[in-house]
Amino acid sequence: MNPTTESIKQTLGVDAPKKSPFKKYAIAVFVLILAAVAGVLWVKQNQSEKTQYITAPVQIKDLTTSVSATGNLEPTNTIDVGIEVSGTITDVLVDYNDRVQVGQLMARIDTTKLTSNVTSAKAALQRAQANVSVAKATLANAQNEWERVHKMYTSTGGNYPSKQAVDEADNALLSAKASVAAAIAQTQQSQAELAIGQDNLRKAVVVSPIEGIVLNRKVEPGQTVVAAMQTPVLFTMAKSLNTMKVIVSVDEADIGEVKEDQNVTFSVDAYPNQEFRGVITQLRLNSQILNGVVTYDAVVEVPNADLKLRPGMTATAQVITGVLHRMLTVPNAALRFTPPKDKNDKTKKAQDNTNTNTKSVWILRNNQPIKIDVTAGQSDGVSTAILASKLTTNDTVIVGIQEN
Repeated sequence: MNPTTESIKQTLGVDAPKKSPFKKYAIAVFVLILAAVAGVLWVKQNQSEKTQYITAPVQIKDLTTSVSATGNLEPTNTIDVGIEVSGTITDVLVDYNDRVQVGQLMARIDTTKLTSNVTSAKAALQRAQANVSVAKATLANAQNEWERVHKMYTSTGGNYPSKQAVDEADNALLSAKASVAAAIAQTQQSQAELAIGQDNLRKAVVVSPIEGIVLNRKVEPGQTVVAAMQTPVLFTMAKSLNTMKVIVSVDEADIGEVKEDQNVTFSVDAYPNQEFRGVITQLRLNSQILNGVVTYDAVVEVPNADLKLRPGMTATAQVITGVLHRMLTVPNAALRFTPPKDKNDKTKKAQDNTNTNTKSVWILRNNQPIKIDVTAGQSDGVSTAILASKLTTNDTVIVGIQEN
């Protein structure tokens, strides 16, 4: 075969050397890898383009602003009923939750010692009164002797009786007058002691000072009470539970918005689904410091005709500080939303103006988030009033991203 014939065969591929099977498999695997990578990139791009945003409408509505506070319920008029004398309790005639009238007997103590004291004081008074009679008789004798001596001294021209006898008569009269005054003072002292004894005897029985309900009983029959430096408290009473009060603690940061006569809504754990209402009747100037936080007490008067509210219950309150009428509002979540940051985007989208009223919201344009600056006003905890912006009620703001 000549050279020309060989070159023709190579050109036509006749008798050409066969390719290795390994090379064929390597090419196929490479092609598959490229296809997989392209597919993943296409899926990610497709998902990115189809991000589902959660939106909410921009609304015009009335906005109620409030301040949060907590406190405890108390009766409007609580009285501690005590006893001013010492002794052993013999009878306790009322119990918890009993309703009592003014002057109703509640308890009494053993009066044996008190009765003896009264008897002794009466005897002392009688003795003092007798001493007054004796002193007055002595005074009468001294007066007669003084007159006799001075009459004789005058009639004799000072010759009789002696000057010493005259002085003795003078001194005896003065002494008799002093004895009468002392006896009278002793009588007054005995009368005072008798009055004290009789008063203590009257106080041996405890009566209700008001018409009300017994909240607490702190004494049992047979118990000894000692009225020394402090009056022992036997009962705690409330005039009425039909009206209660809540002492709520208001943070110093919010106290500027709280005023007397503002309405308050609150709930208690016993009735979590029921809302109670009251009115601030007193805003106290005195501050309280607890764990480094300064608070001020506000007194809220609450009607309690159904007696559901009880003393000591914890109230979670909202003080209504104002109502803004027909305000352009957005949900609070819209002011917190920031779109996911694109890795290729070097700009900073996060909001750094949280300490001012200038904030940002995001709206959708062709399924793309567009940032709009707004001036935020007051909030009711759910929505915020927008004071200035390009937003209208035709816009919807982004509040989140739909999770796939």
